[in-house]
Amino acid sequence: MNADFVIVGGGSAGCVLANRLSADPAVQVLLIEAGPSDKHLLYRMPAGFFPLMKAGKGNWNFHTVPQKHANGRVLYFPRGKVLGGCSAINGLVVSRGNAGDYDAWAEAGNDGWSYADVLPYFKRLESFPEGNPAFRGHDGPVKITRPKLETMNPTAKAWLDGGQQAGYPFIEDMNEGDPFGVAQMQGNYADARRQSASACYLEPAQKRANLKILTGALVKRIVIQSGRATGVEVLVSGKAQLIEAGQEVLLAAGVVNSPQILQLSGIGAARDITPHGIKMQHELPGVGQNLQDHIAVAVKQRITKPVSMLGDLKLHRMAKAGLQYLLFKSGPTTVSALEAWAHLKTQAGLDYPDLQVYSVPIMYNDHGRDIIPEQGCMAVMNGSRPQSVGSVRIQSGDPSISPLIDPQYLSAPEDMRVLRDGIRMVRNIFAQTAYDGLRGDEYAPGDAAQSDDALDEYIRANANSLYHPVGTCKMGTDDQAVVDPQLRLRGVDALRVIDASIMPRLCSGNTNFPAMMIAEKAVDMILGNAA
Repeated sequence: MNADFVIVGGGSAGCVLANRLSADPAVQVLLIEAGPSDKHLLYRMPAGFFPLMKAGKGNWNFHTVPQKHANGRVLYFPRGKVLGGCSAINGLVVSRGNAGDYDAWAEAGNDGWSYADVLPYFKRLESFPEGNPAFRGHDGPVKITRPKLETMNPTAKAWLDGGQQAGYPFIEDMNEGDPFGVAQMQGNYADARRQSASACYLEPAQKRANLKILTGALVKRIVIQSGRATGVEVLVSGKAQLIEAGQEVLLAAGVVNSPQILQLSGIGAARDITPHGIKMQHELPGVGQNLQDHIAVAVKQRITKPVSMLGDLKLHRMAKAGLQYLLFKSGPTTVSALEAWAHLKTQAGLDYPDLQVYSVPIMYNDHGRDIIPEQGCMAVMNGSRPQSVGSVRIQSGDPSISPLIDPQYLSAPEDMRVLRDGIRMVRNIFAQTAYDGLRGDEYAPGDAAQSDDALDEYIRANANSLYHPVGTCKMGTDDQAVVDPQLRLRGVDALRVIDASIMPRLCSGNTNFPAMMIAEKAVDMILGNAA
C-alpha cells in the first residue's frame, strides 16, 4: 500500500490534510490512524464528552510522570486515539486565542505566521454566518453554534451578568482578534452533531478513489534513506508492513506521538534515542522539548436551586435523552454544556488577557469522571500563556509503550500566581448580585482558603491538564527548532510535521481550531499556493 502523501495521524490536522490533498484526483493519499473509526454514537453526539471521558474511549489515556510542583501527582493526560483525534472527544470549544499569539510567532522568526497571515485559514475552515466576515468564515466545512441567551442555563446567564457587574465588558464574538471580557461560548456542533474534523473533513472525502484510510495501524518508524523520508513502517494486528511515500511523509500524530515517532525513527537528541538501541538518523535536539500546556483549577460553587446539569445525569433522564437523540435528533444531548466563558487580565497593563475561564453548570472532580452529587457550578480557569516548559521522550523502542510525558506543571512561579489571582477574580464574580438568587456556600477551595499559601496548596493538590499541549516539534529558526516555517523537518527531506506540536508558544485559547488552521495553511505550502 503506497501513496504520494502518507499522513501519519488521523486527528484534527490529519483529517484536514487528507481532505484537501485528495481533492486532486491525480494525487494518491493514505491516512494512517492508530485508533478506530469514529462511527460510534458517542463520537457524533455533542453531549458525548462526559461519557467518552469516563470510559476512556478513543483515547490514548496517557499519564504524566510525577509532577514535582503538583504534590508529586501523576496527572491524566488524555489525547485522541480515533479518527478525528481530540476533535472527536473534546469539549467542543471554538477558540482561536489572541491575534498577539500569532504575531509573536512571526516576530520570533516564523515568517508567514502572523495573525494577518493565519486569519484566512481560520476563516477557510469554519462556517459561522452570523460572524463579522472580516474575521469569520461563513461557508467552511466546520459549522459553529452559539447558544441563544434566552435558552442558556441560569448559571451561564449569571456568569455573563456577574462578569459585567464586576467590570468586565460583554464581547459579542470572542473569536475576533483581541478578546477581553465575558461572552457566550461558541461550539463546533450543529444539526445535532459534533462537528469533528472527521465528520467535517474526512467523511465528505472518504469515497474518493485516491484516498485510503488505514485504522488500527501503529507507526513503528519513519523510513529514512540518504537523508530523505521514503515511507513508514507500521504494525497492523501485530504484523509489520512497509508503506512507501512517493512525495512526502506528513507527520500529524500530535504533541505526544509526533516526537515519539521521530525518536523511534532515530531523529532527535542522541541521549533520548541511543539508550533504546535505535540507530541515529539525524541529530535534532529540540525533538520532544518545549512541551507547554494549559493547567487548570476550578472554583466550585454550591447553588440553591436545582438548575445544574446534575439532574440530567440521573439514569432515567439519561435514557430518555438518549432515546430522544436516536429517534428525533433532539433534546439535551444535541448541544454542549459549555455556554459562557471569559478572557481576563490578572494584572493591569497586559497587552492581552492571561486568564481563560469557563462557566460549567455542574461540579466534578477528575476530569468529569467523578461527579460531585450536589447542586453547583464551577468556574474552571487556566493561565493562558504558561511559562512552565517540559518534555516528551521515549522510554522504549517499542511504539506501543507510552513515552515519558513531563510538562513540569507549575514549575514557573508566575503560573501559580496567575491561577491564585484568577481564583480571587472568579470569587469576585460569584459575589456579584447576578448570583444572589443562586449562590450557596463555596464548595472548593472553601471559605477558609484565603491566604496565598492556602490557595497555592489548593492549586498544587487539584490542578489538572486542560488538554491543550503543544510545542514538542517547535517551528522556528534557532537551534532548538524541529521544523522550519514551511513545517519541513530540519535536516531531513520530504518530511513535515503538521499539528499542534509545531507551535513555538502556546496560544491564549484552545488548540483544536489552531491545529486545523495549521493544516489548512500547510496544504497551501505543500501545493505551492502559499503567499
